[in-house]
Amino acid sequence: MAYHNCEKLKLIAVTGPTGAGKSTFINNVCGSNLEVGRGLRSCTKDIDVAYRMMGDTKVVLIDTPGFDDTTKSQADVLEDIGQFLKKTYEDGVKVSGVIYMHRISDRRVGGIARENFRLFTKICGPDALRNVFIVTTMWNEVAEAVGRAREEELVTKPIFYQSAVERGARMVRCHNNADSARSIALALIEHAARRLQMQYELVDERKQVPETEAGSDLSELLKEQETRHQREMQALRDEMAEAHRTETPQLRQELKRINDELQRIQRELKKLQGESSIRRFLRVGFRVAGGYRVLLCWKVYGMLKSE
Repeated sequence: MAYHNCEKLKLIAVTGPTGAGKSTFINNVCGSNLEVGRGLRSCTKDIDVAYRMMGDTKVVLIDTPGFDDTTKSQADVLEDIGQFLKKTYEDGVKVSGVIYMHRISDRRVGGIARENFRLFTKICGPDALRNVFIVTTMWNEVAEAVGRAREEELVTKPIFYQSAVERGARMVRCHNNADSARSIALALIEHAARRLQMQYELVDERKQVPETEAGSDLSELLKEQETRHQREMQALRDEMAEAHRTETPQLRQELKRINDELQRIQRELKKLQGESSIRRFLRVGFRVAGGYRVLLCWKVYGMLKSE
């Protein structure tokens, strides 16, 4: 059944790396109290939601865990996002805007961050990039000239956001206050709602999440990481064979670290490649809360459906 008053409902998804300010941005827009992370550990474990009435329009902001989440695997994060997008699209709601947050205070954009943005663009698809804002945060932590130079680099270099900007995405600044955050939300809800690539694949093409462009891309990324770690382990074994006895404990520790990471990657690949959709739904579609089985994101759906 479609949601009530869909013409006055605007859905904005907020994503990005851990610590970029997703929950803070949503709280500034909505006056909500989503948990805000203060350290290195991620606090957005599941998809969360808040909303604000802007005139006669209900603006719903969705807080999603990043693909670098410290408590969930990339495969689980992608599955959660996919199932949420599928449900909303089946119930007649398209996305008015998608926000990808980036810390302008970061001195460099590492490989993991670039991979995460690549997955993000696969979820959106080329057509929906016109509804994407790349929102830079943490401007209070850098000098204006430094931030401006980084901003220019992000939009002009192919390894960063150039391709997305050329396809219609906009880069905007967000300062840590409600006025700045709300002006961004207001600008996004002016856009016509669009179907995301992953929604089309999951609903219209009846694919499972691992079969989508984003799922295939994540599998490719994980395979690349698997190959790299296997090479690193072999190099360490060769080094251990020639090492002095006093160096061996440190090499063994490094070997264990890489092996643990390799096993994590292989577990993620197994989730993407070998698990039935029914078992997958039962495992990640529900979570235990307060002793009860609770459908993931039930309060999100309830908020969207409420008058």
